[in-house]
Amino acid sequence: MRLQLRRLSPLLLAVAAWAAGPARAADNPTEASARVTYFQEPSTLNRGIKVVHPQVDVSAPVGGGVGVAAGWEADAVTGATPAVFGVDAITHATDFSDFRQQAHGALSYDRAESGIAASYAYGWEHDYRSHSLSVTTHDDLYDHNFTLALSYTHNWDSVCDANNAGAASPLELRALTSSQHCFSAGAPDVVTHRLNIDALEPSLSWTMTPRLVVQGGGTIQLLDGFQSNPYRRVLVGSQQRQPQEHEPTYRQRYAVFARAAYAFPQWRASALAMGRLYQDSWALQAVTADLQVNKYLAEWVLLTVRGHYHIQSGASFYRDGLDYRLKGPVGLYWTGDRELSPMSNYLIGGRLAFLRRPQQERSSWFAEMEADVKYELLRYQLDSVNAPNADRPYAHILQAAFALKF
Repeated sequence: MRLQLRRLSPLLLAVAAWAAGPARAADNPTEASARVTYFQEPSTLNRGIKVVHPQVDVSAPVGGGVGVAAGWEADAVTGATPAVFGVDAITHATDFSDFRQQAHGALSYDRAESGIAASYAYGWEHDYRSHSLSVTTHDDLYDHNFTLALSYTHNWDSVCDANNAGAASPLELRALTSSQHCFSAGAPDVVTHRLNIDALEPSLSWTMTPRLVVQGGGTIQLLDGFQSNPYRRVLVGSQQRQPQEHEPTYRQRYAVFARAAYAFPQWRASALAMGRLYQDSWALQAVTADLQVNKYLAEWVLLTVRGHYHIQSGASFYRDGLDYRLKGPVGLYWTGDRELSPMSNYLIGGRLAFLRRPQQERSSWFAEMEADVKYELLRYQLDSVNAPNADRPYAHILQAAFALKF
């Protein structure tokens, strides 16, 4: 989505950056950016999880309102996690490592009042492949005071799994032990499942005053296909059975959100707030809130402070490890996914950006240069000591980024 503003201060333009989507090629220079993010979840029982995420993006106008963009990103994941979710098995961690990559490209066309953009992305790893196609359109209304936007994305994903053709019931499902034969033709020990994802997001942005921009919208997402973790087992029942995690193959997800951005020119500052309500067909409900404050400490130094809070109920078939062992599963489904458990989390952090803009752009080979560093602390609050990943109560997020506009 994109919000076009009339002749407003650069500070308010920064305030409204969250509402900006594909850049109008005629109004924006070529831009290149690179960033590296480090994510760590320490564990009280093992070496936890570490993720290194490099990302590179390039965008440029090619004339006539047409713009192109491309990028690449990856996740290098290492750590240890229990292969079995359950009270008796949670201390037995399995070491693992994985390398995930995704490349994407986009093409956009913008006119004075409207625009459209399309993008394609391909992601791959040893046991998962993903194709996604997105289309976004926007239209400025009433002298650019309103922007109506609509985006649609479809994913064609392939998931590797153990061959469970001989399982008489879900309690006999075997977990995948290795990705060695994944996507190999004729391999008898693995199969490939499909997962199709459709997502639709309409939104409406409104420039209420020269200082205030608001936005409202919603998201509808439909998932159809294999959604379990193929490696994870869950200890269920007093007989200590450890079948593969088994989740429904169909899920509907709905969310509504509201955002507001306000500029304080006298303080060279701005504030952005967001609220989101979520519900899905697995009976999970959630509320999320974000607050961000930006402040120029000098002409070339921008400080950003951010706070985030999220609280949710659990999926209808979720139980903690002790209840799964004592009471067994809820119907035909069981999970060891922390994201499906009753929980809350909060995040606090900040970013320091160093900006350089030449006094006379024509005398310099670049229009803007930015380097920034960020740190955030993410804290999880689970409803039980027997919940998934109870040994990993917090995470550190570090990021370094660099961007150039020509």
